[in-house]
Formats: sequence, structure tokens, C-alpha cells
Amino acid sequence: MRRTLLAIAAFVTLALAPSTASAWGFEAHRFITRRAIDLLPSALKPFFEQRREEIVLRVVDPDLWRNVGWPEDPHHFLDFGVKEYGVYPFAELPRDYGAALEKFGRATLERNGLLPWRTAEMFGDLRRTFEALRRQSPYTVSDTILYSAVMSHYVQDAYQPFHATDDYDGVQTGQRGIHSRFERDLFERFQSRLAVNPPPPRPVTSARESSFDTLLTSYQLVPAVLKADKDALVGRDAYDDQYFERFLANVGPLLERRLGEAISATVGFIVGAWEQAGNPVLRLQDVRPLERPR
Repeated sequence: MRRTLLAIAAFVTLALAPSTASAWGFEAHRFITRRAIDLLPSALKPFFEQRREEIVLRVVDPDLWRNVGWPEDPHHFLDFGVKEYGVYPFAELPRDYGAALEKFGRATLERNGLLPWRTAEMFGDLRRTFEALRRQSPYTVSDTILYSAVMSHYVQDAYQPFHATDDYDGVQTGQRGIHSRFERDLFERFQSRLAVNPPPPRPVTSARESSFDTLLTSYQLVPAVLKADKDALVGRDAYDDQYFERFLANVGPLLERRLGEAISATVGFIVGAWEQAGNPVLRLQDVRPLERPR
């Protein structure tokens, strides 16, 4: 499975154009990841800095995997608000995957999203890869970069409010398209004007619980984004420049805060996996060139 993942990831990342919709958009995912690398501690930063190009490239891999037929979509969201999970804080949904599977069945879980469990799975894969660095196992360097990037993508998805709600595109309120207007269009239009200040990163100890907590916060932010969108459209019949200026004025601080928190969380997850692996030394001489198809 590991070799299959590496092979397909390499092909998809380098051969396919970014044509699918993605959480935060490709540019925002890469922005978050670049900023996260800047904040890594000294024991980790040189290793990731030397491989910056590849990890920034691969952070959008999970969105591209849809193009090769993988059942990838459920890994990117968790639909709080569905009747099966009750009301906030959705205690009807067990946090343990085995218990949730026994209670609801695979079909229901996949329909409503698997993001926190997928994040925890990738956290575990990264931890094991860090552990393998001590043994100088084949592929450990490329594995470390791949799993760091893939895990980071899912970590970042949880900070987008519309990845935490069953009303993921404003259908229930007649605001179709809000998903991409908030996560992609707003960022790409106004990136140079955003003041993104990440809080101090903290190593993650429980990937699953951290992801659930983040998604609960994201869910609570949905009404504010919907209101900002509605207010920005007052007196207009198109999502034009004036709409986006109003939208930014209404929701810009929230966007800046979530981006900053996503940057810190990306650092916290990478550092947490490394610490749980026993703080292995990351050797710079283990660099392998990025292979591109001819």
C-alpha cells in the first residue's frame, strides 16, 4: 500500500492540473504550509526547509487523488448538523471510530465524513515514518515528506467552517457557492491584504481529539460567515468586486484567524508526531531528488 500511495501521489501531483475544488483552494493550502515550515522548531526546520518545494507541492495531493478514482471525498469533511449526530456538541457521534462504526455503519459514516479519523490515521503514519528514520529504512525520507504533506492537508481542512457542517454550500439558506467564495475566492483576491498572525504552536498529543475540537469550533463559525455573505450582497445582484470588498470587511478577521490557527496546527501536528516518535534526528544528507515523469 505504501508503494502504491507513493507512486500514485507522485503521478497525480506532477501530471494533473489543479482542476478540482479543494478546501481553502490550492493557493491557501500552500500558503498555510509555507508559513508552517517557517515556524518549525530548530530540530525539524532544516530538514523541512531543504524539502520545502516538495512538501508545498504535495500538500494538495489529497484533492488531486479524486481524479484517479480513489474514494477520497469523505476524508475532507465531517457533517455536523445531520440528524443522526444530534445537536451541538454532537455527543451522539462517538469519537472512537470503532464505536462510531458499530453504532452507525460504514455507509452513514462515509456519507457524513471521516475527517478527524483520517487525520488521526495520517498522524499515526507520520509518527511511524519518523520512527523508521532511526533505522535508515528505504524510502523513509520520501515517506516523511509525503505523510507530512498529506496529514497537513487534512489538518488544514478542519479549519474551514464549511467542512464541518451538513450545509456545506449554503443550500439551506439560499447562498449557493458560499463554500468556494469563502475558502478560495476571498483568499486569492485579497491574500496580500490579509494580516495572518499564527498563535504559538503547541505539539498535538491526540490527533483525533484535536481534529474534533477544531471541527466543533468551525461549525460554530458557519452562521457568521453566512451572515457576512448575505450582508455583502445587499443591493447587488452579482458577486462582483464590490461584493467581495464588503465580504472581506465583514469576515476578514475570521478568515485571518482561521488561517493563522491552521498554520499553528500544521506545526503542532508535525511536531507532535515527531515527539511521539521519540525525537529522531532528521539528517540533511538523506535528501532524495524529486522524481518527475519524462
